[in-house]
Amino acid sequence: MFVGPKSPTMQSVQLSAFLMLGVFIIIATSSSDLQKSTEKENNCPTCGAAGVNGLPGRDARDGPKGEKRDLGLQGPQGPQGVPVKEGPAGLKGDKRSAGTKGKKGSSEGDGPQGVPVKEGPADLKGEKDSAGTKGEKGSSEGDGQQSVQSMIEKLTILQDNFNKLKNALIFTIGKEVGSKLYVTNGLQYEYWTARNICFRDKGQIAAPRTADENDVLQEIVLKHQKKAFLGMTDIGMEGTFQYSLGEEITYANWDENEPNNAHGDENCIELEYDGKWNDVSCSKQKLLICEF
Repeated sequence: MFVGPKSPTMQSVQLSAFLMLGVFIIIATSSSDLQKSTEKENNCPTCGAAGVNGLPGRDARDGPKGEKRDLGLQGPQGPQGVPVKEGPAGLKGDKRSAGTKGKKGSSEGDGPQGVPVKEGPADLKGEKDSAGTKGEKGSSEGDGQQSVQSMIEKLTILQDNFNKLKNALIFTIGKEVGSKLYVTNGLQYEYWTARNICFRDKGQIAAPRTADENDVLQEIVLKHQKKAFLGMTDIGMEGTFQYSLGEEITYANWDENEPNNAHGDENCIELEYDGKWNDVSCSKQKLLICEF
C-alpha cells in the first residue's frame, strides 16, 4: 500500500514525542543512581555524616624566623693568570751640550753710546762695539755751588737783555720815570676803550702822582701832538676825582678855572700841551698812554 508524504503537523507531533521520551530516560537514570548512593551510605556502619569545613591555615610567612648560621669556609684560590711580557724600553734621548757662557758685564758705568752700525746681511753677525771709558765722578760738595753760580750768570744775562729791550722800547714809544714806564701806540680812543686796552696788558691809563711824572707825560703829548687822557675820573662823585682803584688824587696840575664841568658831562681829565689838566667828556678820543 502506498503511503504519501507526512504533513508538517504530524512531523511536529513525532518530534515532541521523541524529546519527551529522552527527558524521561534521563530522569529515570538519575533517580536510580541517587537511590543506589543513598543505600550505600545507609549500609556503611563506619561512615559518619559529612564534617564541617575547617578554618584556613596560617600564612607561611607567619612562621618562626630561622637561626643565623656562620659563614662557610673560604673556597680555594683560583689559578694565577698567564703573565704578559713587558714591551721593549723607549729609545734614550740625545744629550745636548751646554750653551756658551756669556761674558760678565763691567761693574763700572758705560761710556757714551757707540755709533750704530748698519745691519749686514742676514747670515752675517754685526760687530760688537767696545764699551766707552767711565766718566769722572762729580764732587758732591761743589755741585750745589756750581749750580747756583750758573743760575746767577743766566739771570744776569737775562736782565741785561731785558734792559736792552726796555731801552729800545723807551727810545721809540715810551718814557721811564723811576720804577714806572709810560708807553703809547700813538692812537686815540674813548676813555673806557683806552682803559680796557691798558688793563688787558696788565697796566693802567697813565696817572701822574708827581710833577716829574707829569713832565714826562707832557713830553709824550708834545712828541705826538695829541692831548692824552689821564687815569682819574669823578664819576663816583662830581668834583671829587679819584684814581682807577678808588683813591683820591694826591697830586694835581689843573689849568685856571678847572675843573668846571662846563658841558655837564666832563668826568675825565685830559693832559694839554703845556702840561696842564682840563676836565673833558669821557666820550672824546684822546691819545692812549699806558702806565706799567
